[in-house]
Parts: sequence; structure tokens; C-alpha cells
Amino acid sequence: MPDTNRDELWPIVDFHAHIRPPWWKLEIPPGVSGADAAWQKTWGEKLTSPETLARETAEADVSLRLLSSTIEGISGISGPVDHEEVRRHNDYLADLAASQPDRFAALATADAFSGEAGAREAERAVTERGHVGIVVDSARDGVFAGDPVTWPVFAVAAKLKVPVLVHPIAAPNAEALIKAAGRAGNSFGRGHVNGTAFLSILKNGLLDEFPELDLVFTGIGLGALITATAEAPAYSLAARDAGKERPNLYFDFMGLDPSVLKFALEILGAERVLVGSDWPIWANLTRAKLLAVFDRAQVAEADRRRIAGGNAQRLLVRRGTAASSGGSAQAHG
Repeated sequence: MPDTNRDELWPIVDFHAHIRPPWWKLEIPPGVSGADAAWQKTWGEKLTSPETLARETAEADVSLRLLSSTIEGISGISGPVDHEEVRRHNDYLADLAASQPDRFAALATADAFSGEAGAREAERAVTERGHVGIVVDSARDGVFAGDPVTWPVFAVAAKLKVPVLVHPIAAPNAEALIKAAGRAGNSFGRGHVNGTAFLSILKNGLLDEFPELDLVFTGIGLGALITATAEAPAYSLAARDAGKERPNLYFDFMGLDPSVLKFALEILGAERVLVGSDWPIWANLTRAKLLAVFDRAQVAEADRRRIAGGNAQRLLVRRGTAASSGGSAQAHG
């Protein structure tokens, strides 16, 4: 890498990173034991350590991390949601982001499946606490994001011009998946749920109702694009060959595999792919790793800038929040 100062390089915006309050406790899922349990314990400890987050962010030369908690992490994947605890998590995230605004910004945790109650908390977190976007779970109790019950939260995002991260949750049959395939089975199940949320949103007319709404999905849900190319006209080969603009649906590429990146770019275009590490659960993102991926995937310089941070900046600047070339961010509530 050239010996140049950080301000002369394109900024890296990590759209998908997690932190939890110090009172949060990790629960190891049923069926997880041995090395997988030890791995979960390791990242669970990091998940409540803002000091580790700050250190690894600086070491990685990441300009801005968008921090999120999730409804799943607070109240599991089904049943009643503890809305007071959701509020406490959002306040913790807001305070942490405000303490290091040159490195962190926060996404508001919202229970999209509670309708207006979730929408009120999302709006409070954005307008009163300075959150720069919203994070929702992909599904709950057999209902997926995109169902009409979830529209009030998406309406808030559209009104406030903030992006929404649609986050995976464990599949209802996660225990069987773990028994069959270990950690990879669990991740694949989570990707299935996330990808189904993507397809649900295409099917349910959400984007017709809110055409400027920006939604971000995670790399483990990318498999849904295979189905979309065959069954969703916007992603068909004919549409791509004609240069038709894709919907405002983005994917990160967790795992930093150059072949995965090439697949995402082929289907989505460089304007709809961004960086998301899933810190601290997957391997930490660093500038050196990202450069190696771009080199191997033969990504053009302009597209490197878009993927590394430009696309995320474009989503954030709609409300007046963006990482500068030096890595600063300013939130306007």
C-alpha cells in the first residue's frame, strides 16, 4: 500500500457492526458446544466492549462504523418484545456514538412487527437521539419484513430520509441446522431468513409505496439474488443488459471474499454494494484486507471508492450525516 496519509485515501464506512450495553448477556443457543461455543463466548465478550471496538476500528483504518443492536438480541426471534429495553439500547448506542463522533454513528433498533409502537421508537431515536438510520429484524413469528404490519417503521425511514438495515435472525429450525452443519448451518439459516425478507419486500409493494426508501441487506442473504434473477424482472439478465437501474436495495459483502463481491457486483451493480463486517462476529474488516479483495476482484478505482464508503455516504447524506474523507461524521437530529 502506498505510504500516504489516511485523508488522501477513500474512506471506509462499515455499515454493519454491533455493540451491546454492558448489562447485556450472551445466551449460547441450544446445541452449540465445543469450539463453536468458545467462539461465541469470545465475540460475546467483545460485543459489550466499546474499548475493543474503538481500538480495532482505529487499527483497521475504518473511517466510520454504523453501530446497531437488534430485536433478536433483546427479545429473541419470537414472542413479546421488551420495548423499554429497546429504548435503553437505543439510548446507550446514541451516547456511545456521541462520545466518539469521528468513528461511530448509531442505527436505531426498531421492532417493525409491532406497527406503530415500533415506528414511534424509531422516530424518537432518530429525531431526538441522533441515530442516522434504523435496523429491523428480517422476520418475527413467521412474518417477514415487507408485510403490511412492518410498513409504519419503513414509513418513518422514508419520511426522515434514513436508510434501514434489514438484519438476519436465526431460522426457526436453527437447532436442527446446527446439529446438521454446525456454525455454517446456523449462518446459512440466517441468510435464508434475510434473503426471504428481501424477496418479501420485492413482492409486497413496499418500494412502490416508498420509492426513495433505501434498504440494506447482509451478505449472507445474497443467495436470494439467484432467485431474483429468474423471478424478479428488475434483476433479470434482460434488465441488466439494458442498463436498467436496480431498486434501492443494497447488500453488504460480509466475509470479504472476492468471488462473492464479483457476484454481487454483477447482479446489483457497484452502486448497490457496500461494506459491512458484522463486527465482532465475522473477521474484522481492515483497509489492507479490503485492498486485497479489490485487487483480486479487479475492481475499478471509481467502484472501489463507491463500495468502500461512497455508497454508504450517499445514503447517509440524505439526512445530513456522512463520513468525511478524514473519517468524521456529524448527525443532525
